[in-house]
Amino acid sequence: MRPKVEVAPITFDASDLEPVCGPHHDSLVIKIQIGWATISSVLVDGGIAVNIVMLEALQSMGISEDKIVRKSSMLVGFSGESKHSVGEITLPVYVDGATSLEGFVVLDCLSTYNVILGRPWIHNNKVMPSTYHQCVKIPTPWRVTTVRGEQQQAKECYMTSLKPKYTNQNPAGKDVTPMSQDVPGASTLPQGKTQA
Repeated sequence: MRPKVEVAPITFDASDLEPVCGPHHDSLVIKIQIGWATISSVLVDGGIAVNIVMLEALQSMGISEDKIVRKSSMLVGFSGESKHSVGEITLPVYVDGATSLEGFVVLDCLSTYNVILGRPWIHNNKVMPSTYHQCVKIPTPWRVTTVRGEQQQAKECYMTSLKPKYTNQNPAGKDVTPMSQDVPGASTLPQGKTQA
C-alpha cells in the first residue's frame, strides 16, 4: 500500500488575479503538453462529459491516424447540433508534476480549439479550474501546480467562433509545437496506449 501524501488545500485568492486582465467573461484556455507536443488553444470545460481532440491537431502533432480506434459516436452540442466522431485515442497529458493517460474522442471538424479537456480530465486529476482567476490548479504529490490561462488566446478563439465561416485552415492562429522542439529530453517520453 502506497503511503498517502498530503498536499496543501487548493485555494484561490487575490494573488491569482494579478496577471488577469479584468473584468472579463473569458473562457479558460490553456497551453499544455499532450502526447509529444505543446498544444495551445486548449479549452478547459467542466460542462462537457468527454475530452475532445481535433483530427487536425493530431495530424499536426505527428500522430498517425492508425493510432485512432475507429469507433463512431455522436456528440450533441448545446444548441442541438450533432457531430459524429472519427474514433477514440488515449494520449498522455503532462502538467508539471502530474502525468495522466487520458481518453479523447477524435473529431474531424473546424474548431477554434485544438483540444477540449472536459470532466474526465478534471475529475481524474482532481483539477480545480477557475475561469474567474484564469487558471487551473492541480494537486501533485509535491505541491499544487498552477497552469495559467491564456486570456488573449481565449478572446481570439471567442471572436473566431462568432465569424460565420473560417477563412483559412488555422482559424484562431492555433499553435501545435512538437515537444522535441519545445522541451529538452522530450523524445524520451513514454508512448501512450490506445484505448478501445
